[in-house]
Amino acid sequence: MERGYIYQCDTDGYYIIFKKNRIQPPIKVQLLCSRPINTIIHGSQNGNDLDAIGYFQFRLVPDQKQDYLAFSFQNLRNESIQYMIIPPDELRRRLKKNIIRYISDEYFEIRLWLMDGNLYDTTYLGVEGEWYYLSKGRGGRMIDSTHWNYTKFLKNWNLR
Repeated sequence: MERGYIYQCDTDGYYIIFKKNRIQPPIKVQLLCSRPINTIIHGSQNGNDLDAIGYFQFRLVPDQKQDYLAFSFQNLRNESIQYMIIPPDELRRRLKKNIIRYISDEYFEIRLWLMDGNLYDTTYLGVEGEWYYLSKGRGGRMIDSTHWNYTKFLKNWNLR
């Protein structure tokens, strides 16, 4: 029990999360763990300083009944676990915007980078794209105002 929640696992492999007082209806969460990462393959090609990398290949079926997806990946500096918690419809909407890497309505791939407390989807972002979008300028990074910025879903434990 953490943060006032109780959880249990159902027969489909989802976590059912209840508020400790059980006044609100339960929340169904699918936990996705990062695949093993290789910093040479999944890391920065431009020397950007990364705090964490998450690499995921997963299936997102439209008729599944989860309320949230929780992506877990390890911090490279202190080995703590980072979480991105996002509703599946919001994730699907964002992933469909990137036609370059859109595989199908069900199969997806995503690479997340945690940098300076910000979380970015950097899947298929090449060396030039990394330089353009992730270089820190006067007003921040170009990526900050795009659908690739997932910072608001980082450690987003405010479920419902």
